[in-house]
Amino acid sequence: MNSRVVALEILKEGISNFFISRTSWEKTVRFKDEDRAFIRKIVYGTLRYYFELSKRVDTFLKNPKNTPPYIKNILIMGAYELIEMKTPSYAVVNEYTKISPPKFKGLVNAILRRISEVAEEIDLGTGLPQWLYDRLKSQFGEDLELFLKSIESHEISLRAVNKTRDKIIKDFALNGIGTYPMKFSPWGIKCSDGVDLNTFKQFENGDFTFQDESSQLVGIVVNPQKGERILDAFGGVGTKTTHLIQMEPESLIFYNDLSRSKTSIAMDNFKRLRKMPSKIMNLDILNDEIDEKFDKILVDAPCTALGTIGKHPDLLLRITESDIEENSEMQLRMIDKLWNNLSTGGTLIYSVCTVTKEETDGVIEKFLSSHSGRCVDPFDGIFDFDFNGFGVQLLKWMEGFYISKIIKEG
Repeated sequence: MNSRVVALEILKEGISNFFISRTSWEKTVRFKDEDRAFIRKIVYGTLRYYFELSKRVDTFLKNPKNTPPYIKNILIMGAYELIEMKTPSYAVVNEYTKISPPKFKGLVNAILRRISEVAEEIDLGTGLPQWLYDRLKSQFGEDLELFLKSIESHEISLRAVNKTRDKIIKDFALNGIGTYPMKFSPWGIKCSDGVDLNTFKQFENGDFTFQDESSQLVGIVVNPQKGERILDAFGGVGTKTTHLIQMEPESLIFYNDLSRSKTSIAMDNFKRLRKMPSKIMNLDILNDEIDEKFDKILVDAPCTALGTIGKHPDLLLRITESDIEENSEMQLRMIDKLWNNLSTGGTLIYSVCTVTKEETDGVIEKFLSSHSGRCVDPFDGIFDFDFNGFGVQLLKWMEGFYISKIIKEG
């Protein structure tokens, strides 16, 4: 099947559901590595600049509102190839005309030709919704460029689990895949090649799993010790849970997540990686009671996930301005509730894969104003990541991610 046809099918799901499922990406399995990389790049890129591309395409259409969505997607994706990927215009026009329905071939051909004539002059800007750009600009100032740069990266991030990092890198090299070690995480591996590593036997064998570098650094902050009781309160698919078990198999790691579907995926990961938690729970943190005390609690809280736009550009289609306030209020309630389950002298680690002040320092500052806790440098001198008294924003060094570490005082 034509790679652009599959890319359009995946794009349609991203636009319709504001999310691209793993099942959708499985449509690319039968393609060669370079074709899979092309599909991923064009889908991610089109979603990343979807709003601006849509506005640009509309200027070339006589009746934008009456243009069928599928045809609009063809034009938007073709425009992305012309403007950002610099694909030769004859190839773009010919390929997208070829896959268009007969009655629309003339329209697609004409519009893409006109766009190709001015493609060099078109600047898609940041691709962010205006309200989000304005908000982040007011909070970051010149550092906004760091954020914009971070969300352009699509490199694959891995964590070595049951083999050493060096051995896994050598295994990939034997298969013609270029990888290199992460700078800060001792388990981390970066892969710039757009290949589907899910199909590798090393993945099925549990040699590695997928995890961003910032997320791996959470394990360093938690620093599990032998015999400690540690709750991963929002365990999701179990990525951080398995990391904590990997770091100290003799600690007691408790996994919790309200979502049964995420827990099901987590169970598969626990088995594949051979890292089973001491206890698995499906509690609603805000409404259920936990009758246990813990030495450490990891609150990897639900958030706007702006630090993950590079690999989840579809979230730009669904995030709203009110989400920021609603999330920050919920996050504060979550750590307030879990504080009761933390032993005196224990540690609460708060992390979010986002960059807004409201969901990061803002949450911690409000929490400390009414609780007997003390913030400390999450990395305790291991790395100098500019601890500001509340937490650390890792944006200067990697993807946007925030970590705070609070000691519960008596």
